[in-house]
Amino acid sequence: MLLLNLDPASSNPLYEQVLRGVMRLVDDGTLPPGTHLPATRKLAASLGVNRTTVFRAYQELWARGYLESRPGSYSTVRRPGQLHAEGCAPHQEQVRWDELVPPRSRELRAALRALPVRPGGDEDLVDFSSLMADRDLCPADDLRRAVKGVLVSRGKDLLGYGDPQGYLPLREAIARRLRTHGVTASADEILVTGGSQQAIDLVLRTLTRPGDRVVVEAPTYSMAHPLLRLHEVEVAEVGMRHDGLDLDTLTAVCAQRQPALVYTIPTFQNPTGITTSQAHRERLLAFCQERRIPLVEDGFDEELKYFGKAVLPIKSMDRDGLVIYLGTFSKVVFSGLRVGWVAAPKACIEHLLATYRFSNLSGNTLGQAALARFLREGLYEVHLRRLHRAYRGRMQAMLKGLAAHLPQGVEWTRPAGGYTLWVQLPEVAIDEAEVVSILRRHGVAVVGGRGFYASPRPNPAFRLSIANLKEPQIVEGCRRLGRALASVLEGRHAA
Repeated sequence: MLLLNLDPASSNPLYEQVLRGVMRLVDDGTLPPGTHLPATRKLAASLGVNRTTVFRAYQELWARGYLESRPGSYSTVRRPGQLHAEGCAPHQEQVRWDELVPPRSRELRAALRALPVRPGGDEDLVDFSSLMADRDLCPADDLRRAVKGVLVSRGKDLLGYGDPQGYLPLREAIARRLRTHGVTASADEILVTGGSQQAIDLVLRTLTRPGDRVVVEAPTYSMAHPLLRLHEVEVAEVGMRHDGLDLDTLTAVCAQRQPALVYTIPTFQNPTGITTSQAHRERLLAFCQERRIPLVEDGFDEELKYFGKAVLPIKSMDRDGLVIYLGTFSKVVFSGLRVGWVAAPKACIEHLLATYRFSNLSGNTLGQAALARFLREGLYEVHLRRLHRAYRGRMQAMLKGLAAHLPQGVEWTRPAGGYTLWVQLPEVAIDEAEVVSILRRHGVAVVGGRGFYASPRPNPAFRLSIANLKEPQIVEGCRRLGRALASVLEGRHAA
């Protein structure tokens, strides 16, 4: 039996404690080369932790050269450098990559390692962490016919490099789609990207310099923070109120120093799910117009409205060409599609295109052509109506479940659409990472709130997502959340 002393109250994650413990045992000779380590499930049970914790530790041990691992076999101890000692030829170059790469690259690697590991292997776990579109709702048959149709009609024309700005019929279809949201844009004012993540990166690469200030919401989309660090900009966080970005704080922040841009998610904000009002959008746009600050509007969930009257994008009111609108099909059709777009004035698109062209050559023309056909034949609208029916029920189940089961003092948002909700705990004498761990022990996976901020926040919070859960799972997940959070607030952490 592998005996490790784990401290759930430690600031170090449990997986890292397992990792360090095994490394010490190997380094001091307690675990000699060739020793078979317990299976992840067995070790997790003996340590009283989730199997994912052990799996992540084993992965890191393998990456550091402490384990040999083959499918269907034991994980076997080896010492780093053991292969060289056994007669394999060593590498001739001794490159210290950590010293060669700039600090921003080291920070990105650290951010990558800190990303939450997707739960796996536990069928009973209710996973509120995933933001990927539900594959059970993917219109696979319609998409397959669309791919076949464009191959028959266009054939080899789609197999070479395409227009780097994006397949023209798709840009035209996006322009038509935007008009249903009140946004007037021509095909020349649209650039197709590999999802909205690439679009954010493209905007930052084109419009910012190292040291520039960029205003973001707090909390905001967690995967934007590593990009901001990569581009070495100063992040100015402006808190989210119940009705959106705090405009008074924004005024004070911009009075200190003019930002290069403001990044906002006004509709079904990630992670809170908040949608701002028409009046709030008008004030934010007027503020940016007065100061000539580009406003980057991320509309990644724009089409997923389930309740109430839709509010038009800020871009629909833009008369001065200050708003850069980002959209994506990946959250609606399927996550692996990786097709998004930027809608902006033609002069801005030309600059973005120049940056894009020399880093990506062109996009996936075949995929873009199939998507254009899918849109042209009205299949996207049919799929969207199906999504609305499914997710309206899921969101209703979530809101009812939280109201029924969450203990007093816990607050949460009540979105009118999208996938995400935000849960905020009152001040408790327990670290957020431990709260997340307690939830896992109660059979619920969430995403801790810390990654949605650039700077630390005192009270624990977390994001919930309904993207990949059916209604019965959501109802059961809310029950488990209630029991787990009650134990947290009452100090019964060992439950």
